[in-house]
Amino acid sequence: MNLQVARNLEQFFRLLNRWPVNLEEHIECHWAPYGIMLESTADRLLMTSWLLEPQATDLKPWISRWHPEAFMGLPQRIFNVRNTLMISCLCPSSSQAHDWYHLCLLQQKFLNKVLTAGKL
Repeated sequence: MNLQVARNLEQFFRLLNRWPVNLEEHIECHWAPYGIMLESTADRLLMTSWLLEPQATDLKPWISRWHPEAFMGLPQRIFNVRNTLMISCLCPSSSQAHDWYHLCLLQQKFLNKVLTAGKL
């Protein structure tokens, strides 16, 4: 992990009020009701968020609610692992901590719709 990615990760966790966190190439955190996995690859960040309690088995209703503009125009991958809805994004190399923070909040907002059955 290069120094810039490490500094951005540090700032990202500070923005989430979750500092300190051990910075590694692969970070997985569980903060109810969400889990988040961050992977640094080729100076880019892969961010994956999910609900800690399995909630969804059918992806159709959730995929139909996904719109690129809802995630700052960044493509998201929505998938199911063991009845757990997961959402993932490979962040652009130009993105920084505040971009990651906003994307994390948007992913959590999307997942919150699963918790509330689409009612916000």
